Amino acid sequence: MYRITLRSVGNPDFGQDPYQPMSPPEEIMVATLQQAAEAARAYIVRHDLGGGNFPSPHVFKGNQVVARISYNGRIWLPPEGGWSDNDPDDWRRWREAPG
Repeated sequence: MYRITLRSVGNPDFGQDPYQPMSPPEEIMVATLQQAAEAARAYIVRHDLGGGNFPSPHVFKGNQVVARISYNGRIWLPPEGGWSDNDPDDWRRWREAPG
């Protein structure tokens, strides 16, 4: 099973506070990465979120981050060497999951 926590933030481009949620967080358990992506897209639609409101959530298997989901529902696997949230160019090394 995979676990994903879906959340939102305010978009400063629209005068929203980036430290305040725009919707309630939801923790969801799913059987596949595809289901995690579908859950993320459903959350976005349900709460009418834009790309600036949706931080790419981590998908966990146990305590290990195994993927991230982007706003468009694409599934991203960790880069060689793992994720680095402190590196602003880290996203350039993400690998898209095979469809």
